[in-house]
Amino acid sequence: MPQVKLAAKIARRLEDRILAEGWSVGHQIGRESEIASEMGVSRWTFREAVRILEASGFVATRKGAGGGLFVASSAHDFICKLLGNYFEFLQVAADEFSDVLYALSRFALLQALEGVSEDERRMIRERLAGFEGAPLAAGLSNAGDLYQSLIHRSGNPALALFLGVLIRLTSDASIYSSLDDKTWIAALHSAVDAICQMAAAVAAQDLAGVDAASRRYVLICRQLVDASLLHQRKSIPLDVTQRAYDVFPPSRPMKKADRVEREIRQMIFDHGCKIGSNLGSEVELAQRFGVGRSVLREALRSLEQLGVIEMGVGSSSGLRIVSPDPTAIVQPARRHLRREGVDDHHRRQVRDLLENLRAKEGPPPHIRSLFQQILAT
Repeated sequence: MPQVKLAAKIARRLEDRILAEGWSVGHQIGRESEIASEMGVSRWTFREAVRILEASGFVATRKGAGGGLFVASSAHDFICKLLGNYFEFLQVAADEFSDVLYALSRFALLQALEGVSEDERRMIRERLAGFEGAPLAAGLSNAGDLYQSLIHRSGNPALALFLGVLIRLTSDASIYSSLDDKTWIAALHSAVDAICQMAAAVAAQDLAGVDAASRRYVLICRQLVDASLLHQRKSIPLDVTQRAYDVFPPSRPMKKADRVEREIRQMIFDHGCKIGSNLGSEVELAQRFGVGRSVLREALRSLEQLGVIEMGVGSSSGLRIVSPDPTAIVQPARRHLRREGVDDHHRRQVRDLLENLRAKEGPPPHIRSLFQQILAT
């Protein structure tokens, strides 16, 4: 356990360094032996640290000449995954989800509309023309890229990050959907159409159109979140995920460890996320999923980093569910926003939007609470 804890600390230090330097995807960080020596740890401990970040998709190792440790995904995607997984475990209320999504999305689009140039309007129209007759998989991918580009036009890094998190929640919800095939396909087509309508409204500088399209988009996202088997804490049949993989192949886990991680998350939900529940020993879990212990450990790392599971020792041996650790999420998110150039004006814009949302009776406002913690200085 001490070595594992040290590896987690080294992983955080390495993560801090990548975020602080602002290295792009594909940047070579260095060779493992050199970085381990620089950090003053053994190669075994450093490899464990690297595996923690590999499990989150943040870094990747390459062998051979020119090999070493490389940045594998953008910091934005990495933080969105961390926050998205955290909210899944908290089971955020659908009302709060839709309220926050509408407030942030509408504001970002109105900001984009105010600053859009004639050349940018022409580019948006050209991109919209490319949706004509496109298959659903291409439409989903292009719509996601288009929506992200509109959000980034707002010029507010906090808006871009928080909306990226909510988009990821919607995407995950659509994979694990309880909707029947016809309704599910229709919802996905409607989501693409709504994004196209938002973009067309921005290009036309149509305030009413932005508002109407934003409302439609949020209603569709709300439908998908409400129908999520993850959100409902229900078992997920294989044919449900297979349907999503067939329609949108990029959603399929590429590695055994990714598949096992999703199945362990399902086990946690099946246990009602009850703190202290024992999911089994390493040997039992490896046998259950039909994988070796190295694959199992890789699958566990991102969940351990999130602070929702812990492998016990001695009389407390076995994989136990623990309470999610918000500090494991807040600190890297703050570092990312600082690197992206977030300033007091950006923070105030988003903080005002969140504070203006009316408090409702029901579950705690997990989304607003965490976002406000991240915005705190």
